[in-house]
Amino acid sequence: MPAEEQVCVLYAGTRGYLDKIKTKDIGVFEEGYLNFLRSKHQNTLDEIRTEGQLTAKLDAEVKAILEEYIPQSGLFN
Repeated sequence: MPAEEQVCVLYAGTRGYLDKIKTKDIGVFEEGYLNFLRSKHQNTLDEIRTEGQLTAKLDAEVKAILEEYIPQSGLFN
Protein backbone atom coordinates (compact mmCIF):
# COMPACT_ATOMS: atom_id res chain seq x y z
CA MET A 1 0.00 0.00 0.00
CA PRO A 2 1.44 3.41 -0.93
CA ALA A 3 2.51 5.66 1.94
CA GLU A 4 -0.18 8.27 1.22
CA GLU A 5 -2.88 5.61 1.58
CA GLN A 6 -1.29 4.35 4.79
CA VAL A 7 -1.39 7.89 6.15
CA CYS A 8 -5.15 8.12 5.51
CA VAL A 9 -5.93 4.74 7.04
CA LEU A 10 -3.74 5.36 10.09
CA TYR A 11 -5.30 8.81 10.49
CA ALA A 12 -8.74 7.20 10.76
CA GLY A 13 -7.51 4.80 13.42
CA THR A 14 -5.44 7.17 15.52
CA ARG A 15 -7.98 10.00 15.48
CA GLY A 16 -10.75 7.81 16.88
CA TYR A 17 -12.84 7.43 13.73
CA LEU A 18 -12.81 3.64 14.06
CA ASP A 19 -13.75 3.55 17.74
CA LYS A 20 -17.41 2.86 16.96
CA ILE A 21 -16.85 0.10 14.41
CA LYS A 22 -16.69 -3.60 15.13
CA THR A 23 -13.16 -4.97 14.93
CA LYS A 24 -14.26 -7.55 12.37
CA ASP A 25 -15.41 -4.73 10.06
CA ILE A 26 -12.14 -2.79 9.98
CA GLY A 27 -10.93 -4.58 6.84
CA VAL A 28 -14.22 -3.79 5.09
CA PHE A 29 -13.90 -0.16 6.20
CA GLU A 30 -10.33 0.06 4.91
CA GLU A 31 -11.19 -1.40 1.52
CA GLY A 32 -14.19 0.88 1.04
CA TYR A 33 -12.37 3.96 2.34
CA LEU A 34 -9.42 3.40 0.03
CA ASN A 35 -11.70 2.89 -2.96
CA PHE A 36 -13.51 6.12 -2.01
CA LEU A 37 -10.21 8.00 -1.74
CA ARG A 38 -8.93 6.67 -5.05
CA SER A 39 -12.12 7.39 -6.95
CA LYS A 40 -13.16 10.75 -5.49
CA HIS A 41 -10.13 12.21 -3.74
CA GLN A 42 -7.07 11.12 -5.71
CA ASN A 43 -5.87 14.73 -5.64
CA THR A 44 -5.58 14.59 -1.84
CA LEU A 45 -3.60 11.34 -2.03
CA ASP A 46 -1.33 12.93 -4.64
CA GLU A 47 -0.79 15.99 -2.45
CA ILE A 48 0.10 13.86 0.58
CA ARG A 49 2.65 11.99 -1.55
CA THR A 50 4.09 15.23 -2.97
CA GLU A 51 4.26 17.07 0.37
CA GLY A 52 5.71 14.10 2.23
CA GLN A 53 3.81 15.16 5.32
CA LEU A 54 0.33 15.88 6.57
CA THR A 55 0.13 19.68 6.48
CA ALA A 56 -2.66 21.52 8.29
CA LYS A 57 -4.51 21.85 4.96
CA LEU A 58 -4.19 18.13 4.21
CA ASP A 59 -5.17 17.24 7.77
CA ALA A 60 -8.40 19.19 7.29
CA GLU A 61 -9.00 17.51 3.91
CA VAL A 62 -8.55 13.98 5.30
CA LYS A 63 -10.89 14.82 8.18
CA ALA A 64 -13.53 16.13 5.76
CA ILE A 65 -13.16 13.05 3.55
CA LEU A 66 -13.70 10.75 6.54
CA GLU A 67 -16.75 12.74 7.60
CA GLU A 68 -18.10 12.39 4.06
CA TYR A 69 -17.34 8.66 3.78
CA ILE A 70 -18.36 7.34 7.21
CA PRO A 71 -22.14 8.01 6.97
CA GLN A 72 -22.38 6.30 3.59
CA SER A 73 -20.23 3.32 4.58
CA GLY A 74 -23.05 1.62 6.50
CA LEU A 75 -20.57 0.30 9.07
CA PHE A 76 -21.23 2.76 11.89
CA ASN A 77 -24.21 2.91 14.21
